Amino acid sequence: MARETNLVKCIGKESFEKLRDMKVLLVGAGGIGCELLKDLILLEIGEIHIVDLDTIDLSNLNRQFLFRKRDIKQPKSNTAMKAVQRFSNSKLVSYQNNIMDTEKFPLSWFDQFSIIYNALDNLAARRYVNKMCQFTNKPLIESGTSGFDGYIQPIFPSVTECFDCTTKETPTTFPVCTIRSTPSQPIHCVVWAKNFLFGQLFAESSEETVNDQDLGTDDKEEIARIKEETNELHALQQLVKSGDETKITDILKKLFVDDINKLLKIENLWKTRVKPTPLGALLPSDNIPTDLAQVWTLQENVDKFIEVTKTLMLRLRQEPFIEFDKDDDDTLLFVACAANIRSYIFHIAPKSVFDIKQMAGNIIPAIATTNAIIAGLSSLVSLRVLNLLSNVSNNPLEIPMAFTARASNITTNRYLSNPTLAPKNPHCSVSSNIQRAVLKIPKAIVEHMSLYDLNQKIISKYEFTGEYSVLDTNTNSLLYDFDFDDLECRKLSRFNFRTGTFLLYKDEEMEDGAQLRQSIEFYLEFVPENSGEDLQLPNLPRDTYTYHSPYENAEDEQTAVDADQDRTEDHIQAIETLIVDDEPAEDERNNLKRHLSNSIPSPPTKTPKLNASQSDEDDLILLD
Repeated sequence: MARETNLVKCIGKESFEKLRDMKVLLVGAGGIGCELLKDLILLEIGEIHIVDLDTIDLSNLNRQFLFRKRDIKQPKSNTAMKAVQRFSNSKLVSYQNNIMDTEKFPLSWFDQFSIIYNALDNLAARRYVNKMCQFTNKPLIESGTSGFDGYIQPIFPSVTECFDCTTKETPTTFPVCTIRSTPSQPIHCVVWAKNFLFGQLFAESSEETVNDQDLGTDDKEEIARIKEETNELHALQQLVKSGDETKITDILKKLFVDDINKLLKIENLWKTRVKPTPLGALLPSDNIPTDLAQVWTLQENVDKFIEVTKTLMLRLRQEPFIEFDKDDDDTLLFVACAANIRSYIFHIAPKSVFDIKQMAGNIIPAIATTNAIIAGLSSLVSLRVLNLLSNVSNNPLEIPMAFTARASNITTNRYLSNPTLAPKNPHCSVSSNIQRAVLKIPKAIVEHMSLYDLNQKIISKYEFTGEYSVLDTNTNSLLYDFDFDDLECRKLSRFNFRTGTFLLYKDEEMEDGAQLRQSIEFYLEFVPENSGEDLQLPNLPRDTYTYHSPYENAEDEQTAVDADQDRTEDHIQAIETLIVDDEPAEDERNNLKRHLSNSIPSPPTKTPKLNASQSDEDDLILLD
């Protein structure tokens, strides 16, 4: 074939054969994922595994080019695989699962791949895949987009800066895809209440927005259903404009009972998600809440919603329309109450009015061209990561990352920059110099082995000192410390341990940052009952680890840090908010996007215990 001939000309026959023998993993089949899957197929990679939990939504179709209207509500991973099969010479395997599902994807599963590509918008999932790559020593290509900006970052485990080497701040922007169907975060409910509900009922553009809706399907029954919903929304607008306050309960019923019941009928949405609960029969009361700093109950939110809707209906008699303003108490309270009611329905933690006021922000659009550029860069740089180019250096520290940014504050022009990769952060909790191993625990012993028994076996085998600590890094829970031994007598069966739990054994840390024994992080794998009752500890080299700065004194080190900050300041600012344009999985609930920061986190110490809080449920210490 012509494309095979062109590839051989570019990379050589030997490298082409290596590509044909490779097996790679693509995590995410959304905006970047669709583009990247196409690029990997055109590279003639032998086998590609695609993982994505989500289903296709109407809003995906403007940029995720592998999907069509007929594919709405279908799994993204499987649909993307079918869409490319007609021009693919690669073996394709798809999964509609959460990549953090340790039963489906244990650590050993990741070990089969030559390289892993991340096309995710979820911070928790990104961190998880990053950690799996560090454990299995597999190269990772990170990528993200935000409007016209985007970036790619190759990650070489234990050599270059990993995803967690820089701090991630709370995002101020968010994707739009899950807002109307499957919210999983409070911000989703806030955006739904502000941009959709309030905009449709009170804002100037509400009529135009309804009339311009894309039906999104060729199915006659589906078209009829969508038109019916549009007419119902138009009817709500007429109720609001009529000023008839007795109809407010009809608005509540339509938004929080009837519409939720329609969502429940789409069974495909709830295969891997918790089903929402329609609003029950709540009668208005006279107990109207006034404290904006408190989180209101469901009843209080309903009561306040009714009150503020009456106020807005009266205002419409004198104003042609009302635009949302966070400093307008009426519009803010309407959005806050509607968002909280929706949060209760979807089993999401409600927020105070003050919190919702701070959360209100702008939606950044996803742009297909940016996705295509970033996916193309990901596939090209992976040729260097995989050492398939003979005429360039493949030294990890000489391989570039890439990002787009504005040329200046007075122009919309973009430029593409490609600084070389930075070395790993010696203080990073993921890529720092710690030993890693798989600890296989027979299920037969968990009922009678205590945490004390496990600790004694480990500190004896690996020669830890008496002053060590044990941390469950999945939950950031302290299990043992030299001045906290409350849990040592507890049997292993009483902990929430499962395959995929990470236990970090950390030796005493001196004032200068040195450790008497190198830390060890264990990946727990529970093996069947018939595997015996002996705990087989893996053999690891006895090693000590002391971090020594490469600089002669602290002043020189600070000078080098400042210089590195200057070098990266521009591109950090340019991609401060990095968002993959696809919606997150429902059960991946933390931090939908990430900010990058140049700051280096302080090395982990025992200081957090001073701010620890005791959990009544499981007696674990939860670190701040």
